Amino acid sequence: MGHIQADGIDIQTANNAWPYVCDYNDDGMKDLLVGQEGIYSTCNVYVYLNEGTNEAPAFGDSTPVLFDGSPMTYWRTVPVLIDLDLDGKKDMVLGGWYSDVRFYTNVGTNANPVFTDYIYLVLPDSQAYSNGNPPRVAFADWDGDTDLDMLTCDYYGSVFLRENVTSPGIAENKENPVATNMLNVTPNPFSRTTNISLGIEHSAERIGLDIYDVSGRLVRHFLLPNSYLSSSTSVVWDGTDNEQRRVPDGVYLITLTTEDRSETEKVLLVR
Repeated sequence: MGHIQADGIDIQTANNAWPYVCDYNDDGMKDLLVGQEGIYSTCNVYVYLNEGTNEAPAFGDSTPVLFDGSPMTYWRTVPVLIDLDLDGKKDMVLGGWYSDVRFYTNVGTNANPVFTDYIYLVLPDSQAYSNGNPPRVAFADWDGDTDLDMLTCDYYGSVFLRENVTSPGIAENKENPVATNMLNVTPNPFSRTTNISLGIEHSAERIGLDIYDVSGRLVRHFLLPNSYLSSSTSVVWDGTDNEQRRVPDGVYLITLTTEDRSETEKVLLVR
């Protein structure tokens, strides 16, 4: 029992610190990831690498976790390192000041994680802070369906289950990879319209382009020609459903499918 030290000195972070033990640099030893309030700091997510052993951890000085090449400056952070998109690389999920939860995709490697972009898993709520300030986040296969569900606690101490629902139409095909650049969505996030670029490099008799909400409900279906051959086109989505009604702000899943392939991209609508 006692203080955890780095370079022989007790670790003392800012207020509202949050520790998370993980193997940050993929060297087989447990490291320490720490989020903190960070209001008066140039960085609020640090990693302490283990220079000892798993049986007797010894931490060196802290290293800031970078976002797009600069130290993260988002306030009151709760970091979790987890391979959420099942691509074999650990990503970062971050609860933050405005009662939101962000998902940072790792575009580097497990030995050297790199974070350059994020989407919201839980949208900001800067009025009531109903998801917590910040939300404490944990992941588990709660319902036994082999995917990861998210648990968060709110400002008043309640604990919520946010079920991971994936419909058959948006299931990723891990055994049969899709062609490169088959689906590209820009801008993302968007407020008015986003351009969905399609690039299909093989013959396809059946093509489907559908947009789902995070519960798996079909929001919009686009009619496309029956076949493409080494061609590309684009579709504009204006944030409406099949009845031309404006859909709520949030994360949506855009899925392009052919008879043997499927690709899904997440897009964030924020008006």
